[in-house]
Amino acid sequence: MKKILTSMTLLGSLLSADFIGGEFNLGYYAHSPSGTISYKGDVLDLNDDLKLDTQSNIFLKAYIEHPLPFIPNIKLGYTDFTHKGDGKIAHDFKFAYFTFRNNQDLESHLNLKMYDMALYYEILDNWVSVDVGLNIKYIDGYMSAQTLLSGKKSATINLPVPMLYGKARFDVPTTDLSFQLEGNYIHYQKNEIIDVEIGARYTFIAGLGVEVGYKTFQLMLDKDDTLMDADFSGMYGKLVWDF
Repeated sequence: MKKILTSMTLLGSLLSADFIGGEFNLGYYAHSPSGTISYKGDVLDLNDDLKLDTQSNIFLKAYIEHPLPFIPNIKLGYTDFTHKGDGKIAHDFKFAYFTFRNNQDLESHLNLKMYDMALYYEILDNWVSVDVGLNIKYIDGYMSAQTLLSGKKSATINLPVPMLYGKARFDVPTTDLSFQLEGNYIHYQKNEIIDVEIGARYTFIAGLGVEVGYKTFQLMLDKDDTLMDADFSGMYGKLVWDF
């Protein structure tokens, strides 16, 4: 019993000493598509051929940090990423072995769910803080096109990607304002992924605040008959709690 009480006392002391800290983010991201995709057919423009337009989706982040020197901190993330297009086909094109004919009504979808898990170390913690580590991004989704006569033709996109991870935050002295740059990057063979956001944050009270900025997701993919060179960029806003 004495050992149990001692352990509980030690655990309470550690928690009260900010042994565990971190941050939660709930964001809203307006992204505009540009670029091309090809799947067992022609190279198609995301705007002109597939009619994809600007959409807005949520993203979530959670950071868990501790003072143990050799154990990395953890960041978890989720982004729901969708685009829809409608319009008349301007010329014949081939996608997923099927030829779509000129002047038909086209409906297209790009749906991606992206999951992130980063292990990182805080190498600087002052009015300037810097984190570096490795991230695993898992992309799960599809690109589809269909007309009344064709039925849905789809290309699936499912892959885990190891990426470099980094974040830098600059606190403006004697104010509640800070600036932040965070990103993931990988380039291998003919594939490249860039996932970066830069923003300004204002903290009100008890770690609660808001942040606005610019976010870009660039995907250059050559996998399983799918060729994609696309950019999805736009403004974001998010609520933050730094505890």
